[in-house]
Amino acid sequence: RGREVSRPVAEVLAEVQRLAKVGVREVTLLGQNVNSYAGGVDFADLLLQCCDVPGVDRVRFTTSHPHDLSDRLIEAFRAQPKIAPHFHLPVQSGSDPVLKRMRRDYTVEQYLERLAKLRAARPGIAVTTDIIVGFPGETAEDFELTMKLLDAARYDGIFSFVYSSRKHTSAARHEVEWGLVPHEVKVERLERLQTRQQEIGTEIAR
Repeated sequence: RGREVSRPVAEVLAEVQRLAKVGVREVTLLGQNVNSYAGGVDFADLLLQCCDVPGVDRVRFTTSHPHDLSDRLIEAFRAQPKIAPHFHLPVQSGSDPVLKRMRRDYTVEQYLERLAKLRAARPGIAVTTDIIVGFPGETAEDFELTMKLLDAARYDGIFSFVYSSRKHTSAARHEVEWGLVPHEVKVERLERLQTRQQEIGTEIAR
């Protein structure tokens, strides 16, 4: 896909202003990794400026990377109630060795620390995530760590998938070296993960 590209801040704000003038009250900022925005201001500033547009009552965004969950972005959630109380923060796995093979530049401990800061800044915020099961080399112990993370993080919802090979990725190049997880094992793990998340989601809803 090439390198990330950010639309200039003035262009984004002009579009939001045009939408507000025709009655749009909620806008969503979209990007493959939206909080790595570099269009003239940082992403926290862009969010706050969108919230300041007359007529805009709520601003959402998706999707994010834990690496870019900055203190300034967390503070924006504390300071501006127009930012929707929801954060999609993909973790992908609860195992540090799997995260390393995924080239995710954080540990589970670091992820949970950022998540705790976010929840402290906006009590009651809904948090969702992405999880991949059966990534090459994922052992039974790795998967149990993901289940443990599910209980620690207590997400409002998850988007969960079994690993599937994609050409030209690091994972595809190392599948044999790391070891492929049998399809039936991946499916069984996914079903366990989704069942536990349904239980957690029901507990939160109650």
